[in-house]
Amino acid sequence: MIPALDGLRIVRLERLALHEDHDEARLERLRARIAAEGVQLNPVIVSPCDGRLLVLDGAHRFRALEGLGCRLILVQVVRLPRRVEGWQHLLRGLDLAALRGRRELSLSEDSAPGALAEVLFAGEGPLRVLPRDGGLRGRVRALRALQALYPAGSPVRRVEPEGRVAPGEGEALVRYASFSPAELLEVVAAGEVLPAGITRFRIPERVLGVRYPLEGLMDGDPEERTASLRELVRERWEENRVRYYREPVILFE
Repeated sequence: MIPALDGLRIVRLERLALHEDHDEARLERLRARIAAEGVQLNPVIVSPCDGRLLVLDGAHRFRALEGLGCRLILVQVVRLPRRVEGWQHLLRGLDLAALRGRRELSLSEDSAPGALAEVLFAGEGPLRVLPRDGGLRGRVRALRALQALYPAGSPVRRVEPEGRVAPGEGEALVRYASFSPAELLEVVAAGEVLPAGITRFRIPERVLGVRYPLEGLMDGDPEERTASLRELVRERWEENRVRYYREPVILFE
């Protein structure tokens, strides 16, 4: 079988450690969908970290299942990537005056080491966003202050880190800086979480479409559940119901 399938596990929710927050509107949509479908469609992507499992992708799935009363969760265990990229956010209605007025933030038009993000408005040069306060908590507060300026209800389009997008009239493009894995581990160790949608991990051989029954995640022995999961995977493999794609995938949520 495909080696990535060996990384599928059923584990207890409390073993997972989050490094980023969630978006409440997105969480509500996902929770309703999972409840209606009765399955966890895709595994949460995790990496071993000091006896716990660091969530690389799937904070909303974690929160949704937690809210539905599940004590177990389907995960795919992978190696911690060497690099953590930053998403770009394209949105409308970000106010430049309000951005300049946030006390947690300092803005610079020049290249600035330690910048947390760059903000581009239509026809303008990039503004580098820096934290006014030092240390990890100062950086997290600054990131939260930046996202607090996103207009309520305005859709935020995520753009790949290397994507070349120019903001149109009334739009802003926020380019988030990358983090090192060590910095993320520092965030978790400090009991902090980053705002939602900042970190981007590239996971080779990501497993999708498992559709594990929700009833099997309510409670039980994780090892027994993992054994039944592997039997399910084996059956689907033998029935030729597993496909492997090397090319990029476009996914509707």
